[in-house]
Amino acid sequence: MRVSLLTPLAALVGLVGVIVVWMRLSAARRAREVCDALGLDPAPRSRLVLDIVPVVAVSALVALAAAQPVVSRLAEQSGREAVEVIVVLDITRSMDARRARSEPSRLDRARAMAKEARVSLQELRVGLASVTDRVLPHLFPTLGSNAFAAVADRAVDIERPPPDRRSRRATALLALGDLGRLAFYRQSTTRRLAVVFTDGETLPIDLATLRQRLKDGRVTTLFVHVWRPDEVLFSPTGELDESYKPDPTSASAVRRAAGAVDGLVFADGEGAELAAAVRQIAGTGPAEVQGRELRSTQLAPHLTAIAFVPLVFLLYRRNR
Repeated sequence: MRVSLLTPLAALVGLVGVIVVWMRLSAARRAREVCDALGLDPAPRSRLVLDIVPVVAVSALVALAAAQPVVSRLAEQSGREAVEVIVVLDITRSMDARRARSEPSRLDRARAMAKEARVSLQELRVGLASVTDRVLPHLFPTLGSNAFAAVADRAVDIERPPPDRRSRRATALLALGDLGRLAFYRQSTTRRLAVVFTDGETLPIDLATLRQRLKDGRVTTLFVHVWRPDEVLFSPTGELDESYKPDPTSASAVRRAAGAVDGLVFADGEGAELAAAVRQIAGTGPAEVQGRELRSTQLAPHLTAIAFVPLVFLLYRRNR
């Protein structure tokens, strides 16, 4: 186990507490001098201690929280051997549509939902790919949830890489057939699943060919329709792209593709339902230890919560 500080210099905020303690000690010394001069009994030292200790505790805890300590440890990974899932994210231009420039795009929502589902599928190997007019692997199925999140955040973005064709629509869901033809899964994998996040604004699909390719590869496919009717596209300079109009037939296109491959369709935001469906299709089986993964826990939220205890006590004494 290892403890590291992400922002160690931020701990200097604790110096505020040092200043407060110094001021309180100075005030107590002056008060004692005045009492001695007037022949009065000074305040008991216990009162000074009860004033200083909460301040020191709050300052120390806030300083530690500001430094963002992280505990890292190597944990064993147990997983199913015969099941693999590949998450496929549509990265065409239309997936950058959003209601407003300050709101998350379709790809942002798809990425967040995919990571949420990945967290709840710890026992399964999950990979990541992107689709435009072709499917490209970014991460082959692995038990490492950290690796999945890192690749999703850093390696997957709009038109990275760009599609081969530069037409108005670049999504070609027929390309999903490559999941059944190419080596996206290990040969020993008996249950192969694909979860496709797309807005459904696709080129015409040869459903029979798509069905046959996925059937030959023994791939069970689920679709997530990430789309809203009032979303628009913005140019890199932030101007509205007047040439883009959301396709109201996108939902039916996704349903037709899912129906052709005997798959299911989920709506934007149905992450829990998606994970439950994947788990049901994957079935049950023994999980074996297959390696170790570095896992990290941030302590800042816990330290901040603990800091409220002496703070509440301090405010209670002051209000009395």
